[in-house]
Amino acid sequence: MHLPRHRAAVTLARWLGPWSTGVPEHVTRLERTIDTPSGLLLTWVYEPTAVAASGAMLVVPGLHPSGPADVRLDRFCRILATSGLVVVAPFVRPQLELVVSNGSADDVAAALRELGVLTRTRGLPRPAMMSISFGSLPAITVATRADCVDELGALVLFGAYADFASTMRFALTGRAYDGGSELRLPHDPLNVPALFINLLPYLEVPGPRDALHRAWLELARRTWGRPELRPTSMRQPIADGIALGLTPSQRPLFFQGAGLADGGIALLERAIEESAGAFAFADPTTMLARLTLPLLIAHGKDDDVIPWIEARKIERALPHGHRARVALTGLFGHTGATLPNPRAIVGELVNLQRLMYGLVDAPREALG
Repeated sequence: MHLPRHRAAVTLARWLGPWSTGVPEHVTRLERTIDTPSGLLLTWVYEPTAVAASGAMLVVPGLHPSGPADVRLDRFCRILATSGLVVVAPFVRPQLELVVSNGSADDVAAALRELGVLTRTRGLPRPAMMSISFGSLPAITVATRADCVDELGALVLFGAYADFASTMRFALTGRAYDGGSELRLPHDPLNVPALFINLLPYLEVPGPRDALHRAWLELARRTWGRPELRPTSMRQPIADGIALGLTPSQRPLFFQGAGLADGGIALLERAIEESAGAFAFADPTTMLARLTLPLLIAHGKDDDVIPWIEARKIERALPHGHRARVALTGLFGHTGATLPNPRAIVGELVNLQRLMYGLVDAPREALG
């Protein structure tokens, strides 16, 4: 067991570290659809071709209009597969619309059941489930559901949150809160449209709300993952083009929701207050308090979408006696690997080792 384990960890470190930009070749990717009560669910299934599969991982994407088709997530799934895993990534339908919804958990549960059949057929251990960013809510929900928990061997939360309201405010202001403490951290202004989409029912909107939803979704589709567009002057022409499809009365609100006009923060603060209680389902702390699965909590210290202090909140929310592995690293932000400060290189390599072995152990029921 030890030699294959070390080999898999080295493979992951080779491809996931900031020293690598390529894509593994010895992986196949197939499309599979799952018939669910709410319609067909598309999944991508990745398998290694150079080594025999020794485990399986369900990867739950965050809020992103491309889902697993985002080139960064596709690359990540290929890297997991090349280490010896069968990887399934579902196109979680509410997540594709940038909507935080209870319905996301149903899609994740359907994908888990399909992966469970596959692993049993091949004699593999129970799969692990790994969430990315806001995919943590449906992942935690499924991991604590009575009809799903026995299908899982472990849970991995990467860049997850514990406090939904605090995380929304961080996306607006760059201020992260932990109890009475406040941290000011860099935050990604490209995420503002997702906040407006989720708070759209609590905004005063001239005309049909769906038109604004589609406009902000299109803006996210064209700008996310492109840090060169963070300056307002760089994304203004893109937003101008999208705004032409809206009525003149909707355009001021669209630009506020794009982070390109004054007043957006005040609007969202009022909407957050108006929505009090409506997002109670998005608070995972009650579910975390009854989590029994082995857990790896991983978070990038430079994450500019969900601040790293959320990882500590998750750890504190776990049941007494739960021994989660925690890997906080400066080698990963929200959108990829980054080079560390030279003075921190030794500590970061230790954190990288902890993360790589956690990813190796989780799908092989060795994380506990």
